[in-house]
Amino acid sequence: MTIEYDNFVDAKGLQCPQPLLLASQAIKKMLPNSVLLLEVTDPHTDLDLQVWCERFGHQIVHIEEKGDLFRFWIQKGN
Repeated sequence: MTIEYDNFVDAKGLQCPQPLLLASQAIKKMLPNSVLLLEVTDPHTDLDLQVWCERFGHQIVHIEEKGDLFRFWIQKGN
């Protein structure tokens, strides 16, 4: 499946909260409704990312898991 995205963050090999901090920095620079692709290898990122999105009005629009790689497409809120 190919999903369009506007910005990309490679956080593979980093442990929480680092992937979330990188995603937060990237999404602040993006326009509302644009999509960030976040790639991580830390399985604990999932829950933290969901809570962060709910708190700041963003939405996880798709998740892929392939082995140790997790890919999150996050749509920026307004």
